[in-house]
Amino acid sequence: MGVKEALVMKEQALQRKVTATYKNSTRRDFDLGEARLLEEEADACLTPLEPLKTALGGEILPPHSYGMIGLEGTLKEPDMLDCEVSVERTQLADKAGVFEMAIQTAEDAKAKGSIQKMLTHQMAAAHKHCMRLIAESNDQRDPMIKAKLTNTTVRLMEAYSKGALTLQKLQAGATQIVTVQHVSINGGQAVIGNVGGT
Repeated sequence: MGVKEALVMKEQALQRKVTATYKNSTRRDFDLGEARLLEEEADACLTPLEPLKTALGGEILPPHSYGMIGLEGTLKEPDMLDCEVSVERTQLADKAGVFEMAIQTAEDAKAKGSIQKMLTHQMAAAHKHCMRLIAESNDQRDPMIKAKLTNTTVRLMEAYSKGALTLQKLQAGATQIVTVQHVSINGGQAVIGNVGGT
């Protein structure tokens, strides 16, 4: 059984728990027992036969049975879902032509969790394609094509910058603090906002 089937079984177990009828105690016990068996079977499938190791970029190093090179994330108890997602993430980076850059970016940014890793991989891809377009733009003589390349490059730079800010917010906890101050003025008027005039 694969990871996808195990996840489907977990969903089915949850549905059994939610829909278990409490009017009939025998039926309820049967449904809850079925849900427990489905969960146990799914957990057994998701639990790796050997402990999973981590490598650069926090990606999971897949077991030899996978027959492929991969890297893994720093997880307390990684399971086969973590492994499969990690392999897919690195394969996508490889197909985008940024495998090494994506791994190094995730490592340098100390990316934790799937969201931060995917974001660093996207930033690596944006950077690579941005630099390629700049080089192509430098060699271009047609002003229309050069302008299009420049516009696309600017968009990639903006995407990269937004990704860096988002990563910073995720790593800092993304909290917002609003300070409210009460000001009392005796015998005068308070003006809030911009004051302008002719």
